[in-house]
Amino acid sequence: MSEAKTPGTDVGGVEALTERRIVDAALAILDRDGARALSVAAVARRLGVGAEAVRARVDGTDGLERTVIESVLSAVALGSLTDDGVEWTAAVIQFALSLRGRLFDHPAVAELIMSGPMDSPSADGPVAREMTEALFVCLARGGLQTTVRAHGVYAVLVYVLGSIALDVAETDGKPPLPGESERIAARRVALRDLDPTRWPSTAAHLAEIAAWTSVDQFVWGLRVLLVGMTAT
Repeated sequence: MSEAKTPGTDVGGVEALTERRIVDAALAILDRDGARALSVAAVARRLGVGAEAVRARVDGTDGLERTVIESVLSAVALGSLTDDGVEWTAAVIQFALSLRGRLFDHPAVAELIMSGPMDSPSADGPVAREMTEALFVCLARGGLQTTVRAHGVYAVLVYVLGSIALDVAETDGKPPLPGESERIAARRVALRDLDPTRWPSTAAHLAEIAAWTSVDQFVWGLRVLLVGMTAT
């Protein structure tokens, strides 16, 4: 006679409730319904387990958000930041593009990151700290003074995350996001009724404004920010 299983300990239960399963469930919720829909209870319902089982694994709501953010950020390439063979501004740009691509894969995670201060529980995990540390190393490689590095790391993070958040805000926030050309075309349509007699300077730059969500604009702004740091 086979031994009876304790409820919640089979392949779909508590013992199989790995961090990976929790993250996958959380990302599915975020991708479908956005950041506001994420909760321990929502993840538990999706996995078919009790909320306490999930809470025990991730230490509540803050822990759930931190775990998801850390999982997404762990795929961001940091190697260029500490590689002496990569020019420092090029290294920051490579890192920023990797982060942008990763958050475009899961746009609601960008909202999670932006919803709290940089030292909030959702931003103080080891992966996030490694990212900050690598940026400090990179800016030091660029010869920036100590105080400039401190201000510069924050400025880079604000620019990169802010740009991503604004780009995502012009979509429905659900992956896969529209391609760049499609987003630019949508912006162009939205701008076509702008009154050139009332806003002549703006009207003179509609082509550039339509491309504000492009990679070229993203890189241009970041490069200007980085070069500006060397003048301080």
